[in-house]
Amino acid sequence: MRAIGIAKRISAACFCAAVLLPLPASAEVEGACGKAAGTFLTTNELDNNGRTGTSRSLLVLTNGGHALRFDSDEESAAMDTRPFGNSAGSWRCDGVDDDGTVRLTVTTLDFTYANAEGDTGQIARIDATGTYAPETETMTLNAALAFLPLNAEAQSADAFSTAPSKILITLTGKRIDLPNAP
Repeated sequence: MRAIGIAKRISAACFCAAVLLPLPASAEVEGACGKAAGTFLTTNELDNNGRTGTSRSLLVLTNGGHALRFDSDEESAAMDTRPFGNSAGSWRCDGVDDDGTVRLTVTTLDFTYANAEGDTGQIARIDATGTYAPETETMTLNAALAFLPLNAEAQSADAFSTAPSKILITLTGKRIDLPNAP
């Protein structure tokens, strides 16, 4: 368990460093698409081939195209026995509808940890598509989660083609509000 705690702290430090790195101007999300940038508290409904569960997470979409996800179920009781870390990845705007709804795609990767049951570490990839409605500040994403070997090309757009199975997840959330200014 101590190793898992150390790995989580290192992961968090790396994620924070990635967010703070300057990006080229071409990587910035601009215009109406930028309205989807922010931090959201989500409820996540999981369906693992009939085994269902719920977790909560923080989903951070930066104006630089980064995506970060911190889940309440890192011990994975809702899904299976594989403990996992925080996720990092990318997001893009797929367009803006006439009513201002932002359509987006999010991909994140994280790692499962080896555990006492003999599971080896893996790469977990989540691919999600959905919408952000600026009027209600609500995000809805339909996602699939797959576990891949550590030596897999998990960053590849076609990584899911080699995954033996997928877990479906629906993420719904709202932007975290700031208190009124003093």
